[in-house]
Amino acid sequence: MDKINLLDFVADPAAVKCIDQDFVAETEYDGAYADLTAEGEIQIIEALKQQPWEKVVEEFFFRQNPWLYRIITDPGRTLFLDLLPLKRGGVYFDIGSGWGQVTIPLAKIGYSVAVDLTYNRLEILRQIALQENVSVGYVQGNYLTFPFQDSIADLIVFNGSLEWIGSGRPREATIRECQLEALKKARRMLKPDGIVYIGIENSLGAKYLGGVKDDHTGIPHLMYLSEEEANERFSAMTSRRLPAKTWSLQEYYDMFAESGLEPIVTYGCFPDYKLIRLMINIEEIDDFFLSNTYSVTEHDGTDGSPLSDSPRLHALYTQAARNRIAAYLCPSYAFVLKKKD
Repeated sequence: MDKINLLDFVADPAAVKCIDQDFVAETEYDGAYADLTAEGEIQIIEALKQQPWEKVVEEFFFRQNPWLYRIITDPGRTLFLDLLPLKRGGVYFDIGSGWGQVTIPLAKIGYSVAVDLTYNRLEILRQIALQENVSVGYVQGNYLTFPFQDSIADLIVFNGSLEWIGSGRPREATIRECQLEALKKARRMLKPDGIVYIGIENSLGAKYLGGVKDDHTGIPHLMYLSEEEANERFSAMTSRRLPAKTWSLQEYYDMFAESGLEPIVTYGCFPDYKLIRLMINIEEIDDFFLSNTYSVTEHDGTDGSPLSDSPRLHALYTQAARNRIAAYLCPSYAFVLKKKD
């Protein structure tokens, strides 16, 4: 593949600074990450310069934060890539790239661009990419404000990031408005035959209706409320603004239509999109549950602890399938989208 200049993807070069030929940053943005302190990030960067990344992740998280360790290392995190109609040698953007679980596999078949909030998080990813011997582009900034060119992407991935896209929103903005803005921007960035992938929870997932804690706030019976009601309840309990919002299947479809995107295919993800064990086309999901034994153990998305009532969830899915509504109760969805015709 010919060498790609990241600045070719930037509409306003004056709004960014080049850290080096593979790394550009938004000059007016300085983000923050919740799962690690700045000091912790620096410690990990230094460790990565000395040891294999798998060993570093084990040392830092295996005992101290086993759920994060699983999310970083579990192969189910990227199972969805096998189902995407990927253009080899294409340009792929991973929005909220985190530890690079998606960025790095994509870099092995095309030019992969990691977009994330902080320099340190992208530097962690760069050290991992060096060990994996892949070339990655790094963009530090706020996806909503970073000045990307139009028609540059073959694939844009929001794997666990669209729900958080409004966490630093202006006082007058809603999370949904920020999510809609992000989707409209993704549509503009797509090449004519490009696709968007979204992995995200279902606010009407059976386990959430049964009282399992919301993955993002740790509060049960929250996400199926309207954003206004959810924000009021969250603020009353924490004195903070609601940081994230998920939606139901039809609410996602309505948002996609409003943004100018349309589904190519939708999958139900079990036990969720984070650690996929099963992806089922929702057009076939009722027949699947009526014809197969479902043996996936579901978990609490805040800490990964297995749910003791998984067998009852299995029975519920079967009953829902008899009523042709199993698609609406999946714990998570994976959406593959294209520009609306």
